[in-house]
Amino acid sequence: MSLLGKYRKETEKEEEEEKPSRVTSVEAELVGKRSELISSVPNRERKSPIVSFSIPTDLRACLKAIRKSKAINLSMWVEKQLREAVAQEFPQIAEEYLET
Repeated sequence: MSLLGKYRKETEKEEEEEKPSRVTSVEAELVGKRSELISSVPNRERKSPIVSFSIPTDLRACLKAIRKSKAINLSMWVEKQLREAVAQEFPQIAEEYLET
């Protein structure tokens, strides 16, 4: 069993144990909407990968150096850059799907 599989099983067990007894419908609705925006689709449920691409080793090394020296969250930075690029390149589609 891989470490990731073991971690997922442990996390699932912990989540089951920590379930709150009752949640109001308003809270559940807000949590549902928020998790819809934040959550990712597991690979087994994804029909085809949307962002499956490789990064050249020179760019990977550069990103590692940036993360080390600037102590920034690269995933947030990449998401911001990608949103801006999509909005600039495909404004009509971005207007329909992205929140500003």
